[in-house]
Amino acid sequence: MAILNKVIALAFAGICLVQTPAFAVEFDNTVGFDFSVQSAGQELGCLAMNIYHEGRGESAKGRAAIASVTMNRVRSERYPNTVCEVVWQRKQFSWTHIAARHHVITDHRAWNQALVVAKLFLDGALESLVGNATHYHSIDVQPNWLDESKLIALVGDHYFYAL
Repeated sequence: MAILNKVIALAFAGICLVQTPAFAVEFDNTVGFDFSVQSAGQELGCLAMNIYHEGRGESAKGRAAIASVTMNRVRSERYPNTVCEVVWQRKQFSWTHIAARHHVITDHRAWNQALVVAKLFLDGALESLVGNATHYHSIDVQPNWLDESKLIALVGDHYFYAL
């Protein structure tokens, strides 16, 4: 919990880990990319992008819960073995199956917060905040895989499930 408080403190102090220029993606550079072999930097980028796009409006705890699901999937035998493979697995996270031009980083504060959370998870400094949850959804939707008997937690605006 102390580390999560440190994340919150860093996030709200406005500490900028990286100068992130706004950019536009003109093409989908994920087509044909081998996500099974990744560097630490690529894993950090994939996890941070997932946290950013899935949890940009969430608290630090909410962003950490989203990272928890991603990392739980990496550890699960039912999912791919790398962060990038998990994030880019077909139709698993809503932001990955929209046009790449919508993957633009526009909120630099949220991006830096996502980088902090991702780095803490990849370094092993944070562990799952939602047990063995492998799925989540916004409180505003009811996905077809919903199984209320597998509900673990409500964190921010997302329900978390161990399926």
